[in-house]
Amino acid sequence: MTDKELARHIESGYFLPVYLLYGEEDFLIEQRAHEIRDAALGDGDPSFNYDVFRGSDHQAEEVTAAANGYPFMSEKRVVLVREADAFLKKPVLAAYVQQPSPDTVLILCAGSLKPSRRKKAPAKKSTTADVLFTIGQIEKASPPLGAVIEYKALRDRDAQEWIAREFQKNDTHITPEACTIMHALRGNNTRELASEISKILSALPEKETLEPDDIYLHLGASKQYNVFALTNAIMARDGGTAQEILSHLLGSEEPLMLVSMIARQMTYLWQIRSLAITGRVTDEHARSVGLVWGWQAENLRRYAKNFNDPVYFERCFEYILAADIAIKSGPNDPSVAVIRLVSELTQS
Repeated sequence: MTDKELARHIESGYFLPVYLLYGEEDFLIEQRAHEIRDAALGDGDPSFNYDVFRGSDHQAEEVTAAANGYPFMSEKRVVLVREADAFLKKPVLAAYVQQPSPDTVLILCAGSLKPSRRKKAPAKKSTTADVLFTIGQIEKASPPLGAVIEYKALRDRDAQEWIAREFQKNDTHITPEACTIMHALRGNNTRELASEISKILSALPEKETLEPDDIYLHLGASKQYNVFALTNAIMARDGGTAQEILSHLLGSEEPLMLVSMIARQMTYLWQIRSLAITGRVTDEHARSVGLVWGWQAENLRRYAKNFNDPVYFERCFEYILAADIAIKSGPNDPSVAVIRLVSELTQS
């Protein structure tokens, strides 16, 4: 099952007896688990119909006992298990998953599971000894009894769309430019992004539309000296401005992060240049290279005019790789590698 399909379950109020949410994005897993809980309980009293367990503190038998209980003055009861990794090989839980209670929504939250655990079937003599495999089987049943949803680390485009949706949930619109800047300044970590979004909404409760200046102000970032401005200066082939911005950033930003941001933006630029777009730049053009809005692609297309040398990008990515290696393995000051990289990218 995908996260979008799960969102439809939550919106419609239709729930399967078992959900396994796992992956790197623990904040998104926690967010979805709470949404399932709230929607499934409805007006039911959580004091009688909601139990929370943790894999490190409880036994699988406690989970199944709670899951087999009956709801009290409610259509459903909800059992949430955090750190469920420890239970995924427990026969008692795997046996429950094969015949789950129709009155309970069991939510299992786990970390990043090894691919082999997803694909490898249990041994013939212990066919109920792998919860993940069992849910994978009942997911295909008709009707399905459970679902597995993986939450990978967000890609840039997904993170930007997520930022926009989170503001929209609170009846606030963030412009594509402002959203792009926020993402450039704070990255893809949804827990950190959620914290910043909450602060901005609290600081600007009456603001219906957020502009770039709002983001700079409330993230405590300089409009002139930030990562977004640095990559723009590099793409403008303005070495002086790029080095000036970099000198301010090196006191507060990790050199490896700066190299990563530069690499990401230069990759987008190379992809946009390769499209050879004629006419208006659309959102479809942007999405084809992993962006969200046509505004972003148009911005890159303007800079692409500065790169007519067909072999520039071969050298560009060689420079970026060399800087990455120098920072990770060299004994020298990592700032020197970034300074050299910016010089190479703007002068080549």
